[in-house]
Amino acid sequence: MDSTRALRSVYCIGLFLLLAWAAGCAGPSRTVGLPPAEMGLDPFYEKYVSASGYPIVASGDVDDHALLEAAYLVDLMLARRPDVRTAMIESGSRLIVMGYQELTTDIPEYAHFDNPDYWDRRARGLGGSKTDPVCSCAEENVLAYPGDPYSTENILIHEFAHNLHLRGMVRVDETFDARLKEAFELAKAEGLWKGKYASTDKNEYFAEGVQSWFDNNREPDHDHNHVNTRAELIDYDPRLAALCVEVFGDTVLVYTKPTTRLRGHLADYDPTAAPTFHWPERLEEVGKQIVEKARSRGN
Repeated sequence: MDSTRALRSVYCIGLFLLLAWAAGCAGPSRTVGLPPAEMGLDPFYEKYVSASGYPIVASGDVDDHALLEAAYLVDLMLARRPDVRTAMIESGSRLIVMGYQELTTDIPEYAHFDNPDYWDRRARGLGGSKTDPVCSCAEENVLAYPGDPYSTENILIHEFAHNLHLRGMVRVDETFDARLKEAFELAKAEGLWKGKYASTDKNEYFAEGVQSWFDNNREPDHDHNHVNTRAELIDYDPRLAALCVEVFGDTVLVYTKPTTRLRGHLADYDPTAAPTFHWPERLEEVGKQIVEKARSRGN
């Protein structure tokens, strides 16, 4: 059996498991509380929830449902990799949920960033690095508020994929990063992802692939080509798809918006009462510059 047929077999198994999951698995019961004192966090953080031991934190202004949804997604992404979860926890990794009225540099770990207007407009989540254990996402995206600037994708999946790679996989498999780099270089040599965000570097290549693996990437635009589902990823870049199989196994997560899942941890969430996200007017010009830079990437 060739690699693409094998990947398709995994895809079919995943769909079968998805049907079983969708039939009503609500997941573990969780409670949002105060961050444990031993975490030594800035007083900014007043909320905490555990995703099977992995810490998720937020300010007191963030809706509890956003933390619960974040924990739900983290558990699904790590469902087949307790070793990676442990490595991430031991490395000091944690996930921050930014409030819909908070900007990137409002977050204590990001307050030192140079050019704050750029970062406040550029990012509604960051992935961390080999030297920075923190990753983040945003309340309006996690709970799909009106006005969410990333409404066609889930930024948690992308940013957590970075952290899973750089704080988890590199610790449990010393060969992973080199093999990812090789797949990235081969993809570039073949003209795959040309001019798109996945062509930026091996880290974005992986995170973009993970989004498509979970059927959660954007339709074609200045940052993306036609690949936004698992099936399309398998056909387009089987090497990247094989790495996703290796990392996630037969994980059943195929992302859908919270409004399609108003049960379990979202049973008492009322999306009709959700606030609307707005960019501050002072960031309008910066936003235009960021989009123009992305559009020129392939030129």
